Amino acid sequence: MRYSKGFDADQDSTSLDGESGLTLPGLSVNPLTPESWWTRPLKDWLARQICQYEHLAEDEDRYAWVLTGACVGRGPDCEPLLVDVQPLGRLGPEVLQEAKQVYEEQFDAGERPGD
Repeated sequence: MRYSKGFDADQDSTSLDGESGLTLPGLSVNPLTPESWWTRPLKDWLARQICQYEHLAEDEDRYAWVLTGACVGRGPDCEPLLVDVQPLGRLGPEVLQEAKQVYEEQFDAGERPGD
């Protein structure tokens, strides 16, 4: 999934690494399929992935949408980079609200491992 201006705006573009200024070889996304080490409920994984970059939707032109494509590498935050993307759907306000509620109930947002 990704927060952006949507498929029409993204279909012929790639992401940019803001810190280095480098153009990435694909679109930066958050995976909705959990990693093999994830032992918590799928709902928790989805909530966390949806909420990680929700601040990007503060720009009124951006929204959360789900897509598929071919992975061509990883970005600077180890996020998958996709090309040949196809839209699957847009996440509605009810889904975003539920994800936020689950995230706040199930996670200690911002907590880091102790030394």
